[in-house]
Amino acid sequence: MKKKEKLTKAQRRMRRVEDIQKNKAEIKAHPVLFTVYVVLRILVVAVLVLQLLNREYYDVFLCSLTLVLFLIPSFVERRLHIDVPNTLEVIILLFIFSAEILGEIQEYYLIFPFWDTMLHTINGFLMAAIGIAMVDILNRSRRFRVRLSPVFVAVVAFCFSMTIGVLWEFFEYGMDAFFNMDMQKDTWVSVVNTVSLNPQGKNSPVSIPIESVVVNGQAWPGYLDIGLHDTMKDLFVNFIGAVVFSVIGMIYIMGRGTGKFAPRFIPRLKEKELPQPERREKPEERPGLLEPIPLEGPEAEGPDGPELLDLFTRDGRPTGLTMERGEEKRPGYFTLGMHAFVYDSQGRFLLQKRAQGKSFRPGQWETHMGHALAGESSFDCALRELREELGVSLPPDSFVKVYRWVEAGARMLTDLYFVRADLDESSLTLQKDEVIGVQWVSKTEMLDFVRDMDYRPESYKNVVAQYIQDCIEEAPAEEEGPAHD
Repeated sequence: MKKKEKLTKAQRRMRRVEDIQKNKAEIKAHPVLFTVYVVLRILVVAVLVLQLLNREYYDVFLCSLTLVLFLIPSFVERRLHIDVPNTLEVIILLFIFSAEILGEIQEYYLIFPFWDTMLHTINGFLMAAIGIAMVDILNRSRRFRVRLSPVFVAVVAFCFSMTIGVLWEFFEYGMDAFFNMDMQKDTWVSVVNTVSLNPQGKNSPVSIPIESVVVNGQAWPGYLDIGLHDTMKDLFVNFIGAVVFSVIGMIYIMGRGTGKFAPRFIPRLKEKELPQPERREKPEERPGLLEPIPLEGPEAEGPDGPELLDLFTRDGRPTGLTMERGEEKRPGYFTLGMHAFVYDSQGRFLLQKRAQGKSFRPGQWETHMGHALAGESSFDCALRELREELGVSLPPDSFVKVYRWVEAGARMLTDLYFVRADLDESSLTLQKDEVIGVQWVSKTEMLDFVRDMDYRPESYKNVVAQYIQDCIEEAPAEEEGPAHD
């Protein structure tokens, strides 16, 4: 296991400054979300203080729990690298506030009979969205990636939503049974339909009106159902919410991601923030019992199967379609690639000499480049290409993406990365059918090399040259010692 690098005071201070700047940028980019966060937290804190003064300690606990639950979306985004859409995040915050503060403390469950029904309907809707997100996130792994039917994804999302609804009813029943609570609200019943009271003893229900019920000497307005009606009503409205979003999600998938409504509710994986996946030390090692076996088929890597490339729209949205590498691209669709500029702490840049068999600039000195295969992001592609061509596995935090070049003629989206890596040229393992040589060049030589790229547009060269000039520092030249006689 790699030991965590200890930061100096200056590095910790710089990291704090970067975090503050990042938070300010996020607030500026999402003012509505920030406003909702602040307003709801202020309201919860105000209720907490009021209930503390009234010595309502259970309500104080609910307020504290609400403040903790408000942190869930941020935790998911920062720790699990999953992007929660702003619309979904706002609804989650309002949902938590409505359930805990308004529903429990302000007793909206009793004041407004529809309150609990509304929340369960929303829960079914949102859980179906999260179900689709889970399928999408798992399906982005190259090891498990398969082409799934939109109907299948919709069914999985529906089942996930209903399962969460059932588990919640289990929780409510458990709280009522073991902690003497009343989460499964009771219902007054005025008529009972039953076969047990059929005067002829037949298996045919009869309706028995309940005109009087006396319990412990107290007259009740009817039979008191303990939780059954409430549970079934909650599951039914959860069913409605789950069906609605499952259908919306299915239509969205069938439309190749062109809708604007569904993406507001479906979390997405932040692929660029994911840590580099660990590779097996021993190629012959087989998967364990609980570890899924890699899928075989046309999308598998290797000489036995064609390489597939994902197709995107011009603005970078995935279409769900693929094409074989070398196949003619369909009009209006783009593939994804990357260019990586590798430099070291001395400000030198690593160039590679392309193999003679390459179709683009054979035998010429170039930067590192590659096409993203199906299921890969450009970042995944950069990691893989450097690992395959040079035999090095680089940490994700050494990559900085600076530019996306939209090449209209070749219909290619190319992300440009600058990669800091102190590599020993003699220890590199070159992939001979791709790279036949490497060399380090100075910052000045690299700038000249970029300016001589007459096969690249001026916008591309300007961005690269500007970044090299502004962001890459050369190591100071060593001072010569005093001359001796």
